[in-house]
Amino acid sequence: MSTTQDVTWDCHAHVIEDRVRYPLSPDRSYDPPAAPLHSYIEMLDRRGLERGVLVQPSVYGFDNRCLLDALDSAQGRLIGIAVPAPDSSPDQLQAMHRRGVRGVRCNLLNPGGLDTATVIGWQPVLRELGWHVELHIATLGISGLRAYLERFDVPVVVDHIGRPRPGRVDPFFPLVDLVRDGACFVKLSAPYRLSDAAPPWHDVAPLARALLAANPAACLWATDWPHTDSPLPVHEDDVFEALDDWCPQPGTREILLTQGAKILFG
Repeated sequence: MSTTQDVTWDCHAHVIEDRVRYPLSPDRSYDPPAAPLHSYIEMLDRRGLERGVLVQPSVYGFDNRCLLDALDSAQGRLIGIAVPAPDSSPDQLQAMHRRGVRGVRCNLLNPGGLDTATVIGWQPVLRELGWHVELHIATLGISGLRAYLERFDVPVVVDHIGRPRPGRVDPFFPLVDLVRDGACFVKLSAPYRLSDAAPPWHDVAPLARALLAANPAACLWATDWPHTDSPLPVHEDDVFEALDDWCPQPGTREILLTQGAKILFG
């Protein structure tokens, strides 16, 4: 276990509860498995992870009730990344902050998410609250990526290693330079979304290692539990084996599991 000040984090997971109480969006692009809060907490305990980040899944659209109720139940162990309705007021964002939300997500790869213009319009309250923006984007499809990220003028986290297409995972991926320069954070997560290989997805390792070598404190690690929207079942042991493959050095692993989250969340 780490020190009190440098706790270990799983920086991306989803909770999906009872479908009657929390109905799924009719515009969703996939049907998720059940993923109750107690099962997620059990996984954190089993793996010795002290804190977690719950990210609003696209299947709930702008209905953040499941996320917020889970944060309440977790009593401070988890923080949240929300997808507020586009017409949300500063007061509504501040109310989410009081319940543990610390960022907003733009998901440009699944339907029903926020557009960048809406999030940029919230910039004053995001800065006041100390929130960041999470981007689920295919970074290779965005020309002028550095300028694109700078428009937000708050810290930006790029989800799932920037989503290169399977078979196009290259350690010279342009995102490496941005991470080296501190232009963004990146989540080392969901290798099964990027790989044509069998678990533990060794073809993703060179890019993960290149990002860690560039700036380990700007890298966040995550389980992506419960591994939604994956064509094949994903097993917990494989996710942790991939972490071992990317980060065999204890010192670098400690930085990966603690420092980026410490910078973003305190």
